[in-house]
Amino acid sequence: MIAPLRLAFQALMANKLRSALTMLGNIIGVMCVVALVNIGISGREYIQGSLSSIGQNLVFVFPRYDPDAEDPAAKWRPLEMSDVDAIERDCPSASGVSPYAETGTKIVFGNQHTQTVIKGVWPCYLEMCNWKLAQGTAFTESDVNAGAKICVIGKKVVDQLFGNLDPVGQIVRIDRQPFKVVGTLEAKGAFLTGQDQDNIVFASISVVQDRLTGLRKLGLIYVAAKEREDMEKLKDEIQAALRQSHHLAAGAKSDVETKDLGQIASVVDQVMLAATALLSAIAFISLLVGGIGIMNIMLVSVTERTREIGLRMAVGATDLNILLQFLVEAVVLSAVGGAIGVVLGLGLSAGVSAYFKWPPSLSMISIGVAVVFSAGVGVFFGLYPAWRASRLDPIVALRNE
Repeated sequence: MIAPLRLAFQALMANKLRSALTMLGNIIGVMCVVALVNIGISGREYIQGSLSSIGQNLVFVFPRYDPDAEDPAAKWRPLEMSDVDAIERDCPSASGVSPYAETGTKIVFGNQHTQTVIKGVWPCYLEMCNWKLAQGTAFTESDVNAGAKICVIGKKVVDQLFGNLDPVGQIVRIDRQPFKVVGTLEAKGAFLTGQDQDNIVFASISVVQDRLTGLRKLGLIYVAAKEREDMEKLKDEIQAALRQSHHLAAGAKSDVETKDLGQIASVVDQVMLAATALLSAIAFISLLVGGIGIMNIMLVSVTERTREIGLRMAVGATDLNILLQFLVEAVVLSAVGGAIGVVLGLGLSAGVSAYFKWPPSLSMISIGVAVVFSAGVGVFFGLYPAWRASRLDPIVALRNE
């Protein structure tokens, strides 16, 4: 086997440019397969981590839009604080409930200001959604009841307004309303939608509704399950509690929807898998195109080297020797191209992951499949030219000029 390999490398090095161009299809195909699979895995891990960062056991409750409702007011019925009370009272599988309201506005401290998102919640929201305090304290239930104008601010707001100054105890203005900063939050980074989770301010929902938005209705309620296994049971309890709260008749369509992170993650995961599979299939097609290129070049090589084949046969080379020589050349072409493609694919996937700040990933399966498929392409498309070379008549071959 050493002799065919040596002859293969000698023949390929004699035509460096042609060999490089022949390998290009394989290089691109393997690179795309390896890169796309690893980028897909990185993206899925990032999405899972991003969803986990807002809480594992959360159920989101929001109004159901009914386009078929005759009464315009019945198409979309906003939630109310009475719904929050009903969930808290009638859902034993819930470990925490928080209403939610938000508005975008400007926050000012001294001569510094920044645009941010103010979220009105109950104190339990921070624990439910895995928010950890870096300094100070959070607001309490008594602060909510008293309508205290206090807030907890995210890392980006701290950096943009206070620099090296301790923000706890300082007074900021939110929509020209004075708020006292009682705590700061640890950094979380960007959410999968691209929203910066650190550019955020939390305050009591009563203050946000009364002082900032002027709206009493709710578009969303957060509910945390006691255990991960209780998610479906909790959603049933929420539906039952709100049907009773909304006085819906038996058999009437529910006017609220409940979703959990598992459902959202599953949908995103399926989309990512489908996209990765589709793009990988396209990459495999480029491998086939590269294989056709190898076959064409090998056929040209057989024609160009007819006299060489005749000389080898004349000095004792068998049909099998000739077959192996050209088959090994085709396999070497595809294997070397595959190896280069693997290196480029890993580099590309690492670069994309670093650019988007996704966790790096390395799928050995994708590398193995790409290399084996690449070598298989070399065998498959190199077999016919090798067989054709082995069937040449040595006398006719020697006459060739």
